[in-house]
Amino acid sequence: MKPSQADLERGTVDDRQLQKAKVDELAESLRHEPYRLFFNDCLIKSIRFARECKKAGINAKIVCCVGLASARIPVLSRRLSLPVIHVWAEVETERIEVSRPLGSRGILDIVPMDIKPILRVRI
Repeated sequence: MKPSQADLERGTVDDRQLQKAKVDELAESLRHEPYRLFFNDCLIKSIRFARECKKAGINAKIVCCVGLASARIPVLSRRLSLPVIHVWAEVETERIEVSRPLGSRGILDIVPMDIKPILRVRI
């Protein structure tokens, strides 16, 4: 939730709300950039997000994982769980997906938020 101008003027907004609003603003701008595998994918966007957060004074970590994703396989006409490599950012242990708009489906109908991590590494 973005703080209103009236709240800002009254000084009733604390630093966490301002930080959350800035994080949401940065993430949303990256989510709407086109996704291109190897050129503007989850890794590149997460690194850019972490750098922008650092410039804004927000501590963000990058998380790389090997996980399972439910994918639609057209040849088989069904969904299977496939191993995938995925990257996202974390701000105060909150997972911030920036690869695609929230809820949108990618390659093989995979939704990034639905990837279940098996092994993760925080950088």
